[in-house]
Formats: sequence, C-alpha cells, structure tokens
Amino acid sequence: MGVASDTFANITRQQYADWVNRYYPKLQELMDYSTSGEMMNNELARVGSTQQQALNTATVGVTNQQARYGTSSQTNSNDNSLGLKSALATAGAKNGVRDAETDRQLSILTGGTTSLRSLLDIGSDT
Repeated sequence: MGVASDTFANITRQQYADWVNRYYPKLQELMDYSTSGEMMNNELARVGSTQQQALNTATVGVTNQQARYGTSSQTNSNDNSLGLKSALATAGAKNGVRDAETDRQLSILTGGTTSLRSLLDIGSDT
C-alpha cells in the first residue's frame, strides 16, 4: 500500500482508539443509567419531602395572611380536602417523575432530540 493509505489507516485507528478510551466509557455509563432506574428511585424518594415542604410553606403563608387581618384560620375536623389534595399532588409529582424517566430512557437509547452535551451531564454532581 502507499504512504497515504497507511497514514489514513493509522489516523483512523488512532481516532477509534481515542473514541474507545474517551467516549465509550461515558456512553456505557449513560446506558447503565438508562436501564438501572437508580435516578428515578432517588427522585421518587425526594418527592414526598419536597411536596410536604411546599404544603407547609403554603399553610404558613395562609396563616400569616389571615393574621394580618386579625382573623384566625377555621378548621373543620371533618374536612379532609387538604389531605386529599396533598395526596393528589404527591401522586401527580411521582407520575411526572416516572414519565420523565421513561422519556429520558428512550432519549438515551434512541439518541432523542436532546443534545449530546446534556446527555453527558446526566448523573453528574455539578
């Protein structure tokens, strides 16, 4: 073979070796994330506490607003609408996390519409 062919073959081998050393481990990590469900389970664990904090903040806000006008909050012991709304909000948030995980998995496996840079940021601490 000629010098040009040998040089081109050498460059191609170096490019492939570079890809295997730098990019393939990250792609393997993304494939592992897409099948393990670890990220979804972590997020589902946070949903309950986050939703409870939001509910507590809203309750304190309403109490403070009523206190400005000199009124107290009236509670009806038979009214469970706040608990039902809270449960509905938690279920909706958890379903949203599950939908996002499904979308993320399909996006990683198919290449999706997200950029490669955002896919490489999945699971990073920064």
